[in-house]
Amino acid sequence: MELTDQTPLSKSNVTTQNSALLSALEQLKSSRTTRLKINNPLNVAVISIQRYLAQSCFGNKTDSCTDVYTYDLTVTDGAWKVKCKLPTTLHSLLHRNILRSGIDVRILEFAIIYDERRLGQSFVLIDNLECTSEVSDVFRSAKNLDALSVWTNNDARMLSFIQMDLPLDAGRKHYLSLWNNEDPHGTVWSPNDSPVDVLFDVSKICLVADLESFYVRGKPPRPLLIRVMHKSRLRYYGKPTKNIDFPFQAYFEVADQSGTISMVLWNELCVEWYHRLNVGTEVYLNRYSLKKAYQQRTRPQMNNSHMVFHSTEVSLNPENAVISVIPPRKVQPQWCLPEVSYLFHTRSEIENLANNTVIDVIGLVTFVGRTERVRSRANTVPERFWTYRWVHAVDGTSNSPFILEIFSTSQPDMFNSIHPMALLVCTQMRVCCNLGSHRYLTSSAETQIFTTGYHKNQPYQSQPRVKAFIQWVKTQKDRDMLTKCTVGGYYCCPNPQPTLALNTDQSSAEPQILALEELKGVVESLQYREHKRVIIQGHIVAVKYHTWPTGTTSLTQNAPQQQQQLEASVGVASTSLAPTVESEDPQTGRDTPVSSDSSSSSSAPRKRKRALPLKRQMKRHYMTRAQALSRRESPIDEPSEDEEVGQEEEEEEEEEEEAPEQHEQPSEQTSQPAATGTSPQSSTEQSSVHSPNASWESSLTPLSTLHVSVHLRASGGLHRESVAENFCFDDQELHLRQINLHPSCWSPELYPPQHGTHPAAACNGYYTLTILGLNQQVAVDALFMPVWSSKDPRVASMSWSLHDNSLLSCLMAGHFCPSPNTSGSTDTHRPTPEEVMSSVASLEQEHMVCVLDICLLGDGKAEVICSRVFRTRDIITDQQCPVE
Repeated sequence: MELTDQTPLSKSNVTTQNSALLSALEQLKSSRTTRLKINNPLNVAVISIQRYLAQSCFGNKTDSCTDVYTYDLTVTDGAWKVKCKLPTTLHSLLHRNILRSGIDVRILEFAIIYDERRLGQSFVLIDNLECTSEVSDVFRSAKNLDALSVWTNNDARMLSFIQMDLPLDAGRKHYLSLWNNEDPHGTVWSPNDSPVDVLFDVSKICLVADLESFYVRGKPPRPLLIRVMHKSRLRYYGKPTKNIDFPFQAYFEVADQSGTISMVLWNELCVEWYHRLNVGTEVYLNRYSLKKAYQQRTRPQMNNSHMVFHSTEVSLNPENAVISVIPPRKVQPQWCLPEVSYLFHTRSEIENLANNTVIDVIGLVTFVGRTERVRSRANTVPERFWTYRWVHAVDGTSNSPFILEIFSTSQPDMFNSIHPMALLVCTQMRVCCNLGSHRYLTSSAETQIFTTGYHKNQPYQSQPRVKAFIQWVKTQKDRDMLTKCTVGGYYCCPNPQPTLALNTDQSSAEPQILALEELKGVVESLQYREHKRVIIQGHIVAVKYHTWPTGTTSLTQNAPQQQQQLEASVGVASTSLAPTVESEDPQTGRDTPVSSDSSSSSSAPRKRKRALPLKRQMKRHYMTRAQALSRRESPIDEPSEDEEVGQEEEEEEEEEEEAPEQHEQPSEQTSQPAATGTSPQSSTEQSSVHSPNASWESSLTPLSTLHVSVHLRASGGLHRESVAENFCFDDQELHLRQINLHPSCWSPELYPPQHGTHPAAACNGYYTLTILGLNQQVAVDALFMPVWSSKDPRVASMSWSLHDNSLLSCLMAGHFCPSPNTSGSTDTHRPTPEEVMSSVASLEQEHMVCVLDICLLGDGKAEVICSRVFRTRDIITDQQCPVE
């Protein structure tokens, strides 16, 4: 197909010499084919990534019809911009957040795709590109992106689509939120504007109690005058095979003086009215319909004496419904509309409530976790993800905080603005009781959240519990509260129970043991910030302890040389959880070979080349408890001459099997916890691979002598995103940017990204566990971060048990002993790493069941953390018999 030369639609007199993007697009348009390979990759910046439902699965180049979403990319070179479509072969880059807004990409191949079902419509397709991980410098010079010229293929209709923020696919009318389907997204959603005056006749209205008779007789009902009592989140029911412009649904509980009934909003009415119909809003309805109520949905807990009607519901369709919001000043007392009722409880009352009790809470936020995603259990098309985060809030009635699991409530502005020191109200929260964890609250479909900046004119302001809480807040000092505030990091709740119960029925949704060879596929299937908990079994054959952050003297001196040597010696891959057989290239999404262990490819161990010595290569051996106590009493800065000679002899014998390690640290530095305050320089070292401060390897099943085919390595070490940070009020926006999901559209406040400027809340070190499968074919590295400080937000959700502080006991409990109290006075009594490692031999040949929490962090980095370890005698199957 030959494309004729045409001048661009806008600014036709502009030359292409100052814009590489415009030059390439004009070359593509004048080409005799619809595709163009670019000899010199075109560097552009990604302005936005927008998602919507594809028309159907037919023709998609995917292995399954679950990938039915389409993505539009808007890119610019600083002079021109163009909206392009991304092929399904590159969707994995988006799923892992490697391709994201704000970064530079190198476009390798363009194409123009024509819509053969419509006249004169086409769009640009990016056939191939490469990603970088840096924020683009284009945004330094091009601040006003709206003023940039837009390129289209002389297509006035497509230009109007772009200007109206509509998808390139003419069959769709709106974009979805990038990371879930519940949040309203895009300019098509009407804002919550102030209501205008309306005229209506009150004498012609009917009561809610009369609607049942209208439905039975089949007569059209008369107008209603009601108040919104509860509001659900949006439900998206779009399907690839259904051509519905706005497939949304939302439920409301509305009431008048006679009773309460459900009201459901459909399709275009959701886009127009969802933001306007809020709890407490007075509404006049006309030309609505009555239908039999859907019984298989959740309903809010009502706290009034009104009669609730469940058999029928009010249905509002775009074809005929008339909705009018009444301004508050026009509401008359003689209408007798009921007041919005609430179920506020204090933290001290939570312990006495039954499981699944529905309550409302208000508190001062002290911890905000990162936003994560979980895949919907329902095997539906399209695939769905729920977004959620963990939040702690205090109200002064208990030493323990509210532990809140907040899922998306279709209030993205409020959800993304939750920060420490904010006043947070959550309604319709359910109490959850789990053995092994403190009670926590989880949101329901009818939960609404309100944070600082959104409390004005809310009906709960007159509640006695709210007024009492405000008085308590006024007595608190900001400086004291700030010392208790943390953000982000790995958070585990609910914690695994002391005794693990497993279901052997493979069709059951209950926890089951995953074969270790299946773990690689599980990790590769994860999408950005998706969290998944898996259970595996095997033997712990190696343990390494690392201090954190890694800004110690031995690591900061000659850092580039050391990093190069370590990568050469341990085979560091480009991804954070890199298998030894192959790894997926983050730039292209294709499998490429990576460095592997000697045991993964041959029967005999491959000899390693010895790295250049830093000063002297030394092998670490763990100490006994007596030796550790002895060194603490008489610390020394350097090993004795005899020790040096012995270590050199050991190293000469084992240098062909062991990777070279760095200098041994003085015992004081190893045994004493590092200061929590870190400099920016040391914070930037958060995920560098470094030699352990102490290590152990099984003498009975050493990895170096086994034929392990796949070893999933924790090659990135502990990532900064896995560690909670102390909250700094002046850097509130920076904190929120790090813990929220990456935005779909670039904005000026996203540049420049500042990382590593805040000290860790409570992390001085971590353990790397190498777990070998029972068949000795697959091994995986998992990080273990025991809780030891009261500043760690995980303290609030953990049940404490006494143990002997051996490594096995810590793995089984998840924490050191004794437990830290709220004042933090016992935080310094934790055992030293040497004391813990001296007991590591008890892991020898112990058959373990490990609970792993896996999360795919930004830029494709995988976080694999062992939250709990069980011995086989602590496992109970569905036959109620222990595993042998």
